[in-house]
Amino acid sequence: MAFSPEFNPLNARRAGAFLLLVCVCRIASAQSEQSAEPTRLNEITVTGNPLGNAEGIQAVQVLQGDDLRQEQQSTLGETLGHLPGVSSSYFGPNSSRPVIRGMDGDRIKILNNSVESQDVSSLSNDHAVPHDVLSVERIEVLRGPSAIMYGGSAVGGVVNLIDNRIPTAPMDGISGRTEAGWSSGNKERSAAVLLEAGNASFGLHIDAFGRKSDDVSVPDTMACSKSGSASSAKKICNSSNRANGYAIGSSIFWDSGHVGLGVNNYRSDYGTVADDLVTVGMQSDRYALDAELRPAGFVERIRTQWSSTDYQHTEYEDGSTGTVFKKSGHEFRLSAQHQAW
Repeated sequence: MAFSPEFNPLNARRAGAFLLLVCVCRIASAQSEQSAEPTRLNEITVTGNPLGNAEGIQAVQVLQGDDLRQEQQSTLGETLGHLPGVSSSYFGPNSSRPVIRGMDGDRIKILNNSVESQDVSSLSNDHAVPHDVLSVERIEVLRGPSAIMYGGSAVGGVVNLIDNRIPTAPMDGISGRTEAGWSSGNKERSAAVLLEAGNASFGLHIDAFGRKSDDVSVPDTMACSKSGSASSAKKICNSSNRANGYAIGSSIFWDSGHVGLGVNNYRSDYGTVADDLVTVGMQSDRYALDAELRPAGFVERIRTQWSSTDYQHTEYEDGSTGTVFKKSGHEFRLSAQHQAW
């Protein structure tokens, strides 16, 4: 069956009237757009400045003050593990390095006041970082271009531990801080004390800390072959730790700069949960110099940093000396900042 539509004059007139109305509306709209004045939007400028401008955007995370005290744990990795993009290479309660965007080991550089820590924590997950968060005032996590100035091995990022062991600004009188903590899971006891004194010309810093913990308690009974420990107990065998350290530093200030020296000591004895019979004895002695000059002119600031570190890490196997790591490192950094031009 074929279908052949019939011509309807009424429908044709209606369609013609509709098209005429559409054309009139479009002409009126075009005339209205031509008669209206153009609107100019406000100019918006977006910039990124890598030289310290507060308006610039850099991949830097800072943990300090009350936030640092709330996140503070016995290891550096666990302290930073809750930051976005940062996790922990957890190897028991005594050894943990930060992992940044999945990268660890030699790809992450640990600094102390912008100078390399000089340890062997990047060689193995059971090697601890010889720094305790109790003595740190601020932790900076740098990623991307902001980490390039610290060398090629910082491809994954930089963790910079900032303390005031070498005072960098004039002081007013005497100030101090004390901390104490206790944890039920491993009966950890920790304490730290800090004292600073000075005036516009001289500054002195002294601090000391101590941390001690037993084996971590767990719900189920676990076997243990460590000498002097029960053969089975509801604890993680060989997970105890003892650490202590101290530091002293002083600086001389004048109108256009400062110069200061500092000495700090760190000692730690801890167990490795991978082997019931292996314990680690760690010691680190560090000597540092920090000087800054602020000349008047195109160069605003010149900073010199030098450090010398003697590090030793001994692994004891059932009380007998096994593997020994020794590292002596010296680092010198010279940086300058000029005016904007």
